[in-house]
Amino acid sequence: MRRLIRADIRRILKKPSVIVLFCIALLFLCFHVIGSYLRYGEDQVVPVKNLMSRMMMPELVIGLVILFGVYSDDFRSMTYACVIGRGLTRSKLVLAKLLDTVILTVLMYGIITLVLRLGLMFVGCRFTPRLSRAFYMTIFITIYKTVGYIALSSMILYITNNIPVTTISLLLLYIAVPFSALLFSLNPQVKALHVERLHYAGLADNALSDFLFGSVGMGIGKLALGLLVYLGLVLLVTVKLFDKKELEF
Repeated sequence: MRRLIRADIRRILKKPSVIVLFCIALLFLCFHVIGSYLRYGEDQVVPVKNLMSRMMMPELVIGLVILFGVYSDDFRSMTYACVIGRGLTRSKLVLAKLLDTVILTVLMYGIITLVLRLGLMFVGCRFTPRLSRAFYMTIFITIYKTVGYIALSSMILYITNNIPVTTISLLLLYIAVPFSALLFSLNPQVKALHVERLHYAGLADNALSDFLFGSVGMGIGKLALGLLVYLGLVLLVTVKLFDKKELEF
């Protein structure tokens, strides 16, 4: 399994499309985060505020890049079937692909974090401890949601073997989930239940608020709940249904 993960990471990072799209996402954030500090009177709050508000487009691009690199390419070429045919169990394949996703997500957002922070330091921006916490936790929560969204979309791919449907499902997660609070508020009875706080991304966003206001224990608890309930359920369903699927070699 380790050899499969290493081979996947090397293959994905050598793809020109991955490098180009990642650089576009990085430049977009640099313009809106680092550039905003100079454009708005060197206000230290502005870069963090823009990081929070401008993250959706880079997050979507990086999510699609990782989904295509880790899953879609293998399913298009049927490489995964060959790997299973050579003795790797399906559950280990599912776990290896999830680990690929985690490694690539952490790597890409780690580079983004380093570039943004060094760039802000270069132009003279100095964060307070509270702003630093908001800066780093925003990126951490983005990593958390990216892994969860891709894991959920990959479940659809394992079951249907349909790349377009999987891509649409990921797009819907990135686009529809942020507006779930607005959608649920249309019905007073549903709004009173605060359902938007209970799904995977809602728990992550609430955890971010907890961290920013000093409730570290509550934040950790909500993130752990999301991992155990939602991500754990996705993995369980994926393995169970994928084990029963007939493979075409």
